[in-house]
Amino acid sequence: MRSFDEQIHRIFFRWGLIAHNHRLLLFILPLIFTAIFSFGFYWIKEQTTIDPRFVFSPEDAPWRYELGVLSEHWPTDEQSFWPGKSYDYHGYVDVIVAGKEDAQYGRPNVLQLAYIDEVDRINKFIINNVTIPVEHDGKTYDIGFTDLCMSYEWKCYLNDHITMLMPKKRWGNFEGQIAEFASDIIEREVKITYPIGWRGSEPIYFGALVGKPHLTDEEGHFDYAKAIRLTYNVRDEKVGNISYLWRKKLAKYLTDKENPPSEILEFGMFHNESLPEGLQDVANTLGPRFALTSLILFFFCVGSSIVLINHSGFMGIDWVRTFSKVFKGLFCPLLAIASAFGSILWTGALYNAIVNVSPFIVICIGIDDMFIMVAAWHRTNPQLSVSRRLAETMAEAAVAITITSLTDMLTFGIGCLTTLPGVRLFCMYTFWGIFFTYAYQLTYFTAMMAYAGEMEDKGKHSLFIGHAMHPDEADTGFKQIFLTGSVSRTFDLKAKFRGPKVHFQTERLPEKTDAEDEQKPSWRSKFSGVMAKLETKMDKNDEDLASHHEQETFVNKLFREIYGPYLLAPATKIGVLAVYLVYISFAILGCVQVQEGLNPKTLVRRSFYLSDFYQLIDETFWEEGLQMQVVVNNPPDLFDPEQRARFANMMSQFENTPYTMNHNATMIWINAFETKLQSDFSDFNISLPTTSKEWYERCREWLITAGGRRLWEKDMVWGKNRSDPSAYNHLYAFRFQVGLRNYKTPTDHTNSCKLMRRIATNFREFNVTTFHEYYPFADQYNELKPALFRNCLLAVVCMLGVSLVMIPHYGAAFAIVAAIISIDIGVLGYMTFWGVRLESVSMITIIMSIGFSVDLSAHIAYAYVKAKGDSTKKAIEALETLGWPVFLGAGSTLVGIMVLATVDATIVQIFFKTIFLVIFSSMAHGLVFLPILLTIVVPHAHDRNEHEEEKPKEVEAPKELKLPEGKKREDFECASIDSKALSEVDIGDDNSKEEENEDRV
Repeated sequence: MRSFDEQIHRIFFRWGLIAHNHRLLLFILPLIFTAIFSFGFYWIKEQTTIDPRFVFSPEDAPWRYELGVLSEHWPTDEQSFWPGKSYDYHGYVDVIVAGKEDAQYGRPNVLQLAYIDEVDRINKFIINNVTIPVEHDGKTYDIGFTDLCMSYEWKCYLNDHITMLMPKKRWGNFEGQIAEFASDIIEREVKITYPIGWRGSEPIYFGALVGKPHLTDEEGHFDYAKAIRLTYNVRDEKVGNISYLWRKKLAKYLTDKENPPSEILEFGMFHNESLPEGLQDVANTLGPRFALTSLILFFFCVGSSIVLINHSGFMGIDWVRTFSKVFKGLFCPLLAIASAFGSILWTGALYNAIVNVSPFIVICIGIDDMFIMVAAWHRTNPQLSVSRRLAETMAEAAVAITITSLTDMLTFGIGCLTTLPGVRLFCMYTFWGIFFTYAYQLTYFTAMMAYAGEMEDKGKHSLFIGHAMHPDEADTGFKQIFLTGSVSRTFDLKAKFRGPKVHFQTERLPEKTDAEDEQKPSWRSKFSGVMAKLETKMDKNDEDLASHHEQETFVNKLFREIYGPYLLAPATKIGVLAVYLVYISFAILGCVQVQEGLNPKTLVRRSFYLSDFYQLIDETFWEEGLQMQVVVNNPPDLFDPEQRARFANMMSQFENTPYTMNHNATMIWINAFETKLQSDFSDFNISLPTTSKEWYERCREWLITAGGRRLWEKDMVWGKNRSDPSAYNHLYAFRFQVGLRNYKTPTDHTNSCKLMRRIATNFREFNVTTFHEYYPFADQYNELKPALFRNCLLAVVCMLGVSLVMIPHYGAAFAIVAAIISIDIGVLGYMTFWGVRLESVSMITIIMSIGFSVDLSAHIAYAYVKAKGDSTKKAIEALETLGWPVFLGAGSTLVGIMVLATVDATIVQIFFKTIFLVIFSSMAHGLVFLPILLTIVVPHAHDRNEHEEEKPKEVEAPKELKLPEGKKREDFECASIDSKALSEVDIGDDNSKEEENEDRV
């Protein structure tokens, strides 16, 4: 029974014959399919998703439920809106204003009169002068902020806190006694304190308005602030497009580098389209880089494909064999990318800018396969017919390109199972890109190889189409350099490449009996007959030629006589072992120090305006001042002492954590209401409530006249049925806000999110829900490690299965898995030292590293198992056979991703760094560590399908072969299609022996 890899060899050998016979069809069909699939790009705009919360957060993330709770209790009302109370609208604009930083003294005090006046000027200009022209009924109107703003009782929020931060003497234009009276009221009723100030009985949360203040006393007065926060909230329902254009114009005004709005201020701006625009900005920079990558890879492939010819001591370029394949092979992954993206968009799948890195991966994988196929072609005997050479090439490259494509598709297919939509989208597009690359390698590129082979067979120049000159005919230096090639077909050249002449012993088949004539042919013989009709019939002259020539090349000599023996010397093995121990030790150290989380500021380019916002918020409000929402969906009886104490305990736990501010930063209506009750009792002798019913009735009455009514009513959910007093005065839910601090890094976001949710679960009877606008990113971080371990484990198991099937030795298969694990540990560990965090992008590349590591390691392991001799000879032969293609494949990938290092976006540089680590580590394992490991662990590895207990070949040889006189068996076993003895090769069906003996070797 044939092994799986033997079946692959047979199938690909026959496919080579078919591809040569139908090369025109196989050349045209991929072009037609690409043209059809490319129509899918028509829908790319409408299928593009720009919501970063969708892309970078799990679909089942808790924040989706938590945001739903807030939206259900307090839906956005454009006519009854207050900043900081709604999260399900899109018309917000946040602006952080700070003085320009001094290299020596840092940020100036934005409360100084010159700066605060400039802030006031900018604010008024935005409100009154930033307008959008709109045509209606033939007239043009200038629409500004006050026409579009969200309002409360028909009044826009105009950033009145700017005036409150000015000197109090400038709060009005009062004169005489009125001025004194106004000043007295201001001093008594207005308190500018941090984090909460007061305007009468209305609280003002300065924690979210003033950044990094310097406090002068325990009450919270401050004399310095690093930044001021401004907000502009515009409607989105009926005037959404106009609001969007207004926000775009505001962004252009504040971020104009040529004509900045202020000479002394810096601005950081964020609106709901900013992050999607930033991601698209990154994507737009990748298009030119991809074109540059293709150009660089073109020259790399062209340079590596140059074949030299030595004639009479003159080294020139063989223009017949140079460029003939790689020049055409570069188009294969480009067609695959267009087909993959187009076909996916045909199905209605979403698209996001994160997948724009996928083409870089696909083109590098396609070029890797191309190098393997071209190397296999060059190892075939040039004296063979083109169809036979193509068949030999496909048979030899079968396992290598199948392993490459299958393992990469498996790893990215496993990535499609993750709950992170961004990872899933990237893996889906890359999966189909690799699939089409593999399909087009077997069709389009194979057909192109057939045409290139025909040109080579006829001695045509690879660039100028016409026949190349024989070196003897070149009478000038120009002709010797640019026009010569290996075109001579003399007898001496044939003899040079001719292997031992092999004759088949054609046995006369016994005559069929009548009974046999009546038997119907089996389905296998029928299938073999159909396939035979599709194949190009091999030239019978090929029977006299060796399938592979033994021409000496510099690369062969380098690996066989220099690199291989040096690497496998005992002293070198000891040195390599020491190096590996250092490598793995530092890798493990890096793994235990890995940091999680994708900081939002890494998603955009440093030159994009959003990076200024993240820089300023990192210096100010991420350190202290942001607010977290705490929703009590099942409120306790706040009049009951026991339940009230339980609620107070919950508040205390929320307020006393490393990530929250003290009680003086908590905005909760209960404190204001009970202050009112005590004031009524002391000032007007109004008794305190004596029952729970009275407590809630008076609370509902207080809410009508409370100074902070417009704040508190947005935090409470009361009954609406006035005819039922008990239901009307029932408090169904309420919320309060807790001040946050130490919220700077993704790790802080994650730990804070976990802690707040854990506290909430400690009070299940209250059904508590917490939420902050950075929870979506925190949920991504929470999912990363479980998803990484789950996907990596599944991928390693799948790779083991593939290795056991494709590699004909179990020990070598497990050695490949060991290399995979080692590479993954190295990538994860060393990316920590390189400043890369574990987040969606690095997770993609770590998963990808499993497939890449199998690619390079499996090639060497397979060649080692199939090689003959002792362990050292087997390792050297493996390196000689596939070392150079492995090096070129890895090198082309490294060259291809180098342009990513020039993009000033951290998210792209994460791709570059992790892919660089993956490829470099995989190449080091494939060319250094793995050959030594194989010689130590499986020194006598052989094909498990060969039976050592038989002395098989010598006994059966006379039945199949006539050995030339003076020749030993070993002399012609090298003449094979896949490094196996000819006696092992069976490229046809058992019922087609006669046809095989006539047409095949």
